[in-house]
Amino acid sequence: MEFLKQFGITRLAVIIGVSIGVAAVLAAIFLNMGGKPQALLYSNLDLKEASEITAALDQAGVKYEAKGDGSTIMVDRDHVGETRLMLASKGLPTAGSVGYELFDNAPALGQTEFVQNLNNQRALEGELARTISSLKGINSARVHLVMPKRELFQEEAAAPTASVVVGLSNGDLSGDQVRAIRNLVAGAVPNLKANAVTLVDDKNRLLAAGGEDDALLGAGGAERKSEIEESLRKRVKDIVEGVVGPGAARVTVTAELDLNSITREQTQYDPDGQVVRSTRTNSSADRANEATPDGTVTAAANIPGGNPNAGAGATGTQSETTDELTNYEISNTKTTEVVAPGAIKKLAVAVVVDGVSTPSADGKSPPAYAPRSAEDMQRLDQLVRAAIGFQQDRDTVEVLNVRFNRDANAVGGTEAKAGMFDFTKDDIMSAVQWLILAIVAILVLFFVARPLMKFVNGPGAGGGVAGLSGPGAMGALPAGMSAGALGYNGEPGTDLAVSAIDPRIDIAKIEGQVKASSVKRVSEFVDRHPDESISILRAWLHDN
Repeated sequence: MEFLKQFGITRLAVIIGVSIGVAAVLAAIFLNMGGKPQALLYSNLDLKEASEITAALDQAGVKYEAKGDGSTIMVDRDHVGETRLMLASKGLPTAGSVGYELFDNAPALGQTEFVQNLNNQRALEGELARTISSLKGINSARVHLVMPKRELFQEEAAAPTASVVVGLSNGDLSGDQVRAIRNLVAGAVPNLKANAVTLVDDKNRLLAAGGEDDALLGAGGAERKSEIEESLRKRVKDIVEGVVGPGAARVTVTAELDLNSITREQTQYDPDGQVVRSTRTNSSADRANEATPDGTVTAAANIPGGNPNAGAGATGTQSETTDELTNYEISNTKTTEVVAPGAIKKLAVAVVVDGVSTPSADGKSPPAYAPRSAEDMQRLDQLVRAAIGFQQDRDTVEVLNVRFNRDANAVGGTEAKAGMFDFTKDDIMSAVQWLILAIVAILVLFFVARPLMKFVNGPGAGGGVAGLSGPGAMGALPAGMSAGALGYNGEPGTDLAVSAIDPRIDIAKIEGQVKASSVKRVSEFVDRHPDESISILRAWLHDN
């Protein structure tokens, strides 16, 4: 108790409070370290499916924690694998859709053809939705298939179509990603073409329209437009800044694209380019001899089988016919032209360049500004037109000379450097942990270690020389040694190291007010009588 009283009530309360705080922080750290770390089981779950999973976990006695809006479930890190296996045995999760497991418990008999076809379509839609949801950047997906049936007396069935709605996690889908999803769906459905798949995102934006070969519609068209604008802007900026200097030009390019796909077919005939394809010639000759009747009537002419021309003169006829048919091929040229979407329909380029700044001679006054000459601006205009492939009936180019606001550029440069202070959530949490540890260390150092060190060093520092006192100080002197040996002459007012009136001198209280002569006398006594001095110090230590 005497040891605690020497601290004082205020100091003791501070030490106890800081100790309790340090103990609480250390206990929280140890409890956190001793607890089992949690890991992600499933995230981005449908709320209905999340309720089924949590019910299964409660039934199995697995501890879990639902975070966010309930769509994220965390379990102990060591039990993630076996928990997923347990849920998989129960058919969970199903990603909010029904797949081919629909046929696992379906009765083999008693189903009509209509029910079987409907279940097959449902299963196919569910499997496609699961596959699309597993792609990067997509949280959810729904697929609707329209598979027409060939009706009676119909030669062919109508072509199937599909509609896909995707939920995006962040950003937009690129043109390649849109085409990948369309081809994925088309490859999984019989007789379905990629251009018959309509793709829409959860923000009500059309990414691809069905029934069109729109490789550049939706997100693909915007991406193509941005690529063309950025490519032309960089090209113009490089050539202009090469003339006026870095940072002395601003370039903006706006492109208008033709997203229509056009197919043209043209056939041309050349009448002068005749080529003989085939020739056919037919020849025929006829010859006939006939009797010339002389008017004489004979029995032979009237007898069947007789010579009717008996006694008449003979005459003959002869004819010859020749036919020739020649087939010609007329030269023709057939041209099929397919104009793909994405062609540049219109370009608008705006270029602003700064003037010429001449530094002042003394270096103190601001630089002198002078606008660029008309010849320089004309050359820049020609360079810009050549860089973009200018067409008079299509493009618009404006090149102007305007004085730049250099203060705004300085501010812009400062804002650009602000990126070095961007921190992630993990960086902030790590910094908070280190800050807490630093504060705890400082509190321990100032309010625990420092008072203890002062207390330990205080008595020795304040009582080294002041200890030449005590109730038994005089009695502790060796035999035959008087007070005069310490320089005491009995005169009032003489400074002594040992005094009968004041048996204990506290150097800490008088704060160094002892005269140098008294200290010198004590030092001489210690030098002459080292053994006795040690005995006196031991006696004082024993008393304390």
